[in-house]
Amino acid sequence: MTRDFSFRGGLVGGRHGWTIGGEPDAPSRIDARPRLGDVEIWRFVVDLHHPVHLHLVDFRVLSRGGRAPAPHDVGRKDTVDLRPGEAVEVIARFDGYRGRYMFHCHNAEHEDMVMMANFETI
Repeated sequence: MTRDFSFRGGLVGGRHGWTIGGEPDAPSRIDARPRLGDVEIWRFVVDLHHPVHLHLVDFRVLSRGGRAPAPHDVGRKDTVDLRPGEAVEVIARFDGYRGRYMFHCHNAEHEDMVMMANFETI
């Protein structure tokens, strides 16, 4: 399965804020429900600089902007740094833990403004 997530600025409650998939943070919303042991490809697209971090899941970078991963992309990661306008595809196996976790932009200002989403391994 492939899932797409865009990390962008936008209007949140009538003010500038940060969204993932066009949605502001909603702690009760689950944006993905992979099954324990599933392997999925997640595609991240950004407007500005956003280092994307997944909790409790390691992944490998498959492509960056449709090209082969750069040397710094090699190996297991939990964060991938995206430059403005960039797209990255990562592959992850959701194993070891069931439960609810978050993924988010790792820019401190964006974290403070709750640029976060949730996934649940079932």
